[in-house]
Amino acid sequence: MTKLQQRGWLDSSAVQRAFDVLEQDGDVARAVGGTVRNSLLGEVVDDVDIACTALPDVVLARADAAGVKAIPTGVDHGTVTLVIESQPIEVTCLREDVETHGRHATVKFGRDWVKDAQRRDFTMNALYVDRHGELFDPLGGLDDCLNRHLRFIGDARARIREDYLRILRFFRFFATYGQGEINTDGYAACVELKEGLSHLSKERITKEVLRTLGARRVLDALELMEQGVILQLILGEDAASAPLARLLELEGLPVAAEDPVLRLGGVAGADVSQHLRLSNAQKKRIEVAAVIVEALRVSGHQTQELKALLVAHGADAVVDGVLTVWMNGDLQDEAVLRELLAFAQKWEIPSFPLTGKMMIAGGIPAGPEMGAAMKLAQQIWASADYQCSPEELMAKVKAAVEDKAG
Repeated sequence: MTKLQQRGWLDSSAVQRAFDVLEQDGDVARAVGGTVRNSLLGEVVDDVDIACTALPDVVLARADAAGVKAIPTGVDHGTVTLVIESQPIEVTCLREDVETHGRHATVKFGRDWVKDAQRRDFTMNALYVDRHGELFDPLGGLDDCLNRHLRFIGDARARIREDYLRILRFFRFFATYGQGEINTDGYAACVELKEGLSHLSKERITKEVLRTLGARRVLDALELMEQGVILQLILGEDAASAPLARLLELEGLPVAAEDPVLRLGGVAGADVSQHLRLSNAQKKRIEVAAVIVEALRVSGHQTQELKALLVAHGADAVVDGVLTVWMNGDLQDEAVLRELLAFAQKWEIPSFPLTGKMMIAGGIPAGPEMGAAMKLAQQIWASADYQCSPEELMAKVKAAVEDKAG
């Protein structure tokens, strides 16, 4: 019998308690989907999902009787979340599709495990395990899973038309779990039906894109998406995999090189927020990196400009900018890249030595004159290689202000 490589989650008291709650009066419960897939592959199991023959209201009633917290997270779609020992466990009753709409499906609840499996996306996700670790494989997906071969259940085009997000999930799963060549029928179906992605919200697309950009075989996935004009469709016509290829050809880079947001900026450019729904922090990160790229392009990667950028934006932002310069091809010399990165990470960024109170005490009045003097002070500080003491800087500012006034 095939054994789970990871089963600590299954043997935990919280999960076994969930089975106790669910398996009453002849009802059957089995862990399903990513929980089982990752267990078989020896990957980390982050979440536990359980499929059950009991209806949602029955699950809620049984949880209440057992003193287990239950949240009706998606009760209309058959989903209840049990919280046991602070661990959320998502329980969904068996379902089958009645009607699909390209994004949402009308389902009915049932007790047929095969029909429940048939409504899922990929064969490696249609695997079930009971509380003892015994595998249930209604659609023959075990070999696909163990061989890391990603394949749609049944007709790929039918599965995609049920929810066009499955196009992006196909590439994400290939990048995360895939081994060998991509499934040709699935790939052809994704390319053929890619216009259906226009029906999806930016939020759903963004989530899939960022998860793909952090995956093991991200470059293979992006190159295939680019060949099928899917990458350009979701990220803009200038989106390309080549910048990421330049980044991935190097080893020993800062951890920022693995960050999906940094990679997104390189692949799709500073205007990518027009196509996706990014958080303010994510947008700012990409935009600041673009500012740093332009500054380094103009300065020719001079150390003095690098110091100014570090003072203005901080080390993390400058590392992003330097990596982006490499991705977009403005920097070709790997030795220079590593020098810039090393400097950005090691240079101790000084604090500006003057405060508003110090300026006032030095005879600079508050208001517009203060703002102008502060800007002047920063320029003088930079020209002195950020080495001035407060007293030295204040004296130079006063002299400069007097010269302007005279």
